[in-house]
Amino acid sequence: MRTSFALAVLLSSSILLGAEVKDPIPLWPNGAPGALGKEDKDIPTITPYLPEPDTATGGALVVCPGGGYGGLAQHEGRDYALWLNQHGLTAFVLKYRLGSNGYRHPAMLNDAARAMRLVRA
Repeated sequence: MRTSFALAVLLSSSILLGAEVKDPIPLWPNGAPGALGKEDKDIPTITPYLPEPDTATGGALVVCPGGGYGGLAQHEGRDYALWLNQHGLTAFVLKYRLGSNGYRHPAMLNDAARAMRLVRA
């Protein structure tokens, strides 16, 4: 609950001030459940891409780049996020844990569900 509140305050203040937040936000501040380590690959995040304040619609989407839990395609995430921004939407690009890094279902699904909960909070 504390994480959701902190994320909401951070995003609200940046939207009101017209700032663009591009720093990744860890989904699990105390470490992801079932994490196999503490390296970057073990820390799922969302990176917010905010539209210009004068075009913002208030809508938001979580973008999950890549496919099959085997690899991330960050250029897909960034490109889609920028396109959504042009249409007044806030995009959150998810970096989830991968099977190629030793993770198994439902770790990836849990990361996506957590991202949705944080964005909706």
